[in-house]
Amino acid sequence: MAHQRFAVIVGVNDAHSRLRFAERDAEAMCELLQLEGFDARLFTGSRVTASDVKAALRQFAMRADRTDLFVVYFAGRALTPSWSHGSETYLVTSELDETILGDNPDSGLRMAFLERDVLDFFPGSAVLIADTVGGVRPQGRRYSALVSGADDAAERETAVIGHGVLTAHVLATLARRPDLSFSGLASAVREHGLSPQVTGPDSVLLGALGEPGPAIVPLANPLDVATDDVLDLIQRLSYHARMPRHAAPRSSGTRADAGSAAPSRVEYVRAATKAHSTALLEYTAGGFQPIDSSKRFDLEAVHPLLRFPPGADWFGHAVHDDHRAVLCVPLRHAEGRSLLLAVVDPAPGLATLGQPLAKILETIWRTDFAASPDEAEIEVLTALRDAFGRLPVPLFEHCFELYRRVLESYCVVFQPVVTLGKTARRVEVHSYEALARRSASDSRAPVAMLRLAEVWGDRFVVERDKVILRMALYAYARAHADGPWDEPKPLSINVAVRSLLSDDYVEVLRTAIAELGIEPAAITLEISEQDPIEPRRGEQWSEAPHAYFHNRLAAIARDVGVAFAVDDFGEGYASLSRMAELPLTQIKVDRAILHHPLAAKELSLVMDTARHASHAPRVVIVEGVDDESPLTLREIYEQRIRHVQGYITQQPARPDLAELSPEICEYIAALVRGDHEGRGTLISRSEEIPLQRDSLSRGA
Repeated sequence: MAHQRFAVIVGVNDAHSRLRFAERDAEAMCELLQLEGFDARLFTGSRVTASDVKAALRQFAMRADRTDLFVVYFAGRALTPSWSHGSETYLVTSELDETILGDNPDSGLRMAFLERDVLDFFPGSAVLIADTVGGVRPQGRRYSALVSGADDAAERETAVIGHGVLTAHVLATLARRPDLSFSGLASAVREHGLSPQVTGPDSVLLGALGEPGPAIVPLANPLDVATDDVLDLIQRLSYHARMPRHAAPRSSGTRADAGSAAPSRVEYVRAATKAHSTALLEYTAGGFQPIDSSKRFDLEAVHPLLRFPPGADWFGHAVHDDHRAVLCVPLRHAEGRSLLLAVVDPAPGLATLGQPLAKILETIWRTDFAASPDEAEIEVLTALRDAFGRLPVPLFEHCFELYRRVLESYCVVFQPVVTLGKTARRVEVHSYEALARRSASDSRAPVAMLRLAEVWGDRFVVERDKVILRMALYAYARAHADGPWDEPKPLSINVAVRSLLSDDYVEVLRTAIAELGIEPAAITLEISEQDPIEPRRGEQWSEAPHAYFHNRLAAIARDVGVAFAVDDFGEGYASLSRMAELPLTQIKVDRAILHHPLAAKELSLVMDTARHASHAPRVVIVEGVDDESPLTLREIYEQRIRHVQGYITQQPARPDLAELSPEICEYIAALVRGDHEGRGTLISRSEEIPLQRDSLSRGA
């Protein structure tokens, strides 16, 4: 029989990657294709096995002819085992056992099988649609593929509509058009602001087979079509946050338990949206009650327009009558009690922003725009990206420039690493670590903002590290020029694995060192133990990950002359393997090890590994030595460790450099000797020099 349509549809939810809607995606896709006349086989849930799926795929492939169409759809997780060095990808089914794939590669639903034995083998037109977490890179030439997640995009599900982002747009486009080609479908998805991988020849999906699909009108993207309006609203929010009357909002409400979302923002929201009035309302079975409101808000007048339908997926709505319009934006759902933001008669056109407007208002309600408008803008853009999968290019670039501007507004302070000794003359500053702060007087690192780069991807990560690297090197050159030492003390700076793989980062490092005349060997780049060493989706490293990265570091060391350290040891990925295989000069032990019941044995193991005969000796530094450390300085010293970092100096990190005072040196020496241990925990029980606990996290 000619002109048949076949489909194999698979959806597997995955707790590991928190996929909730993959099965729902598959069911919706199956229902739609069956309505279009496809002979469709559906596989969902815990009963899905690779063998059953492969059998169905082969059955359709074997019985087809050149006039037939075959659609394979998969929603779930894709897995690239570490042993394959990026060359093997599996579509994860419920029974997949990753531990046996190395010995039995065909025990799972392997992309190599799907391509070679099904899609490329199929005599007619074959199409793959994959909405996955984890990379799928189509390699075949005879079939067409539409795959979520280009290298610069994140895979998303959205609870608002209960589907994966790619699948939602595919379903909407298929349902909209009675005639549609594969290229038309791909174009429609791209018009929504997504950047899927698209490969292969064109083919007709809906309509008469063998005829080209007509041109399609892409569905409106709620962000793409409103980019200018979104930017305008965000900039108005920033402008009003800088106004004196909004710089330190205070609540006029009486409900103390309105939540951490500062109900005093009602006047600020009113000004930014150019609304007639705004109010924070509590919704219970008894109806709506105002918690806080701007001037002119009249609950009785707008009450007929207020709505709070049940359901956690509900995103907000606009209600109109002949006199006014009200935006109803839910802020928090709770059992029997919820919070609603009501915006009465906002600026014309705002209501047409729809879901993006609701997400913006929801985010600013829990964000302190007045404290840092630029950081708050970034939080709003991040929330939009999370909700809609990917920002249009103008919004992405705006966020990137904001992020760079925020980083450049920070300053760098230096925390000393102390050399231990039993006499005061042996206690001294060994080196410094550069830390980023919002201001020199700020005792806390802007951890959330620094880590936000990892949410946005490699471009943000590399830019963050480049900015901080430049600031740290220039600040250190100035501080040393005014400091007490003729020769500069060594300096360590934190860096991400992805930055060290970036030639741009290495060029900034080389240029700054040359301009400042710094001895390269005095610079140590600290690689966090929490940062995985592995290829990104689509990358293929020619060697095992640690060997590949080792060679990269060795090349940078030869080219630039800097050294490398592992930071946060004990907190992340394959610690001993990383220590043994990378060319490190320092190992910084995370403070968490000090609180482990076997802390002394773990430190001894670290020292043994650090002094392994196959490597040059590494300096071991214990971080976070403070008043809650169960190990005393004497016990640390007895493990052959001679360097610590923390607040035993009683000096917070600061922008200048100074020697330790004689009193502090004598005090530390006494702790190393154990003079104070009779009074309890070594550091915390000292009466002569009370200490403050280190409240800092890794800063730069």
